[in-house]
Amino acid sequence: MDDPLIEPEPAERELGTAPVKSLFVRYTAITLAGMLAQMAMVVLEGLIIGNGLGPLGLASVTVILPLELLNLALGGALGMGTAAAAGRRLGSGDAAGAQRVFAQGFWLAAYTLVALSATIALFAPHIATLLGATPDIHDDVTAFIRLLMCFYPFCTLGQLLCALLRTDEKPSLASALAVIASAMSLAWLYVCVYVLNLGFAATGAYYGMTTGLWFLAILRFQFSKRSSFRVTLSGMRLSRDVCGAIIWQGLPLFLVQAASLLYTVVINNYLGSLGGDGDLAAFAVINGYVVYLLNMLCLSATYGLQPIASFNCGARRHDRLRELVRTSMVGSFSLLTAACALAIAFATPISAFFAGDDPDLVALTASHFLPLLVCAPFGFLAQIASAYFQAVGRERTSIVLGVCRYLLFAIPLIATMANAFGIRGVWWAQPPADLLAAALAITLCEREMARLKREEADLDLRGEKPLRETPSDDVARPPEM
Repeated sequence: MDDPLIEPEPAERELGTAPVKSLFVRYTAITLAGMLAQMAMVVLEGLIIGNGLGPLGLASVTVILPLELLNLALGGALGMGTAAAAGRRLGSGDAAGAQRVFAQGFWLAAYTLVALSATIALFAPHIATLLGATPDIHDDVTAFIRLLMCFYPFCTLGQLLCALLRTDEKPSLASALAVIASAMSLAWLYVCVYVLNLGFAATGAYYGMTTGLWFLAILRFQFSKRSSFRVTLSGMRLSRDVCGAIIWQGLPLFLVQAASLLYTVVINNYLGSLGGDGDLAAFAVINGYVVYLLNMLCLSATYGLQPIASFNCGARRHDRLRELVRTSMVGSFSLLTAACALAIAFATPISAFFAGDDPDLVALTASHFLPLLVCAPFGFLAQIASAYFQAVGRERTSIVLGVCRYLLFAIPLIATMANAFGIRGVWWAQPPADLLAAALAITLCEREMARLKREEADLDLRGEKPLRETPSDDVARPPEM
């Protein structure tokens, strides 16, 4: 298990040699291909649950959504933290250090999730109450939680392994696993709801399979001689320094998802107290499906930029990092703006697709697309910028950007506007929060661009060179004599 790995020379790695724009677009597009399968799965999930289980099923979805966000938070944080730390070591030429980070990250995630899953399963009834489950759905939500916890460790480990596939320059394999997992999970959901009539509780297995099947990525690392990483038994003994670096590196993304989780809990309670099950069901359609799909688009961009940023940070390629900041921010904003515009334009048919034959619920849901989505592309800029700063080791900046949209801006605005305008204020608190988050993200990115330019000039003055010279997208550099 501890045999030397076949490691390509740094100069052979496309992360440090391919043009930045085309590399970012390709990695994002490949990741998005897998995400599209996830998106199709989520759309069909909403159709099956909305039509097969009705408004109570949709209300249950929004109640358990924080657990799905927690899954994404843990998997994303440990995966991004491990991938970023390993990628920076690969960029600096330290292949052995990158392998050690990978093995430590795997076992750290395994230990953490087994303990957490057991604890959540034990206190499932109390957690269902905390998440806002009403008496009508409390028992189903409790059973759902306990079933989901059986899959939870594999969900997190699967996300970690797929993050490392991208660092290992195999993003297409990660996307293929997402497609396979989506198809198999959706088949089970259909059988569960329409054939076996098992009710909402049994869909816990569906949610567990959606990312749990990504764990199959371990086969690539264990059996391919061309992989840069491998799970080793020696990694079971955790190192405080390595694990601390992984946790600190992954903390920003965890806090991004944790802030979203807290936001969902807060708004669920406000909607439940000021409105009712109809408002919860409407929010479930928009936040649990539409915003979730938009978040997948954003994650595609963050997963596309992370390996490029971490590798070139280790290689001290400041010119490539500056280009990556520009490309990722502008490209992501354009994509998300188009997606939000389409969602708002087709709010009524989208609502009808998920809400089924309930005209009142369709009308209520469609009326709330505008406040939640009109400024969402601006809000997502903070998440893109946070992912960049996380990948290059600027964790404090990444944390601020990661939590600002929901924790620093949206939640206080919800509380303030709910007191002033009632339930209407709850819905319309999001646009100003998104604009504030975008202003902060743009300001910090401009400062980062200036810092990178200064550091590049300092390297030139000292006569130091990056670890490799590569062509840019615009001008090919002449070969050195």
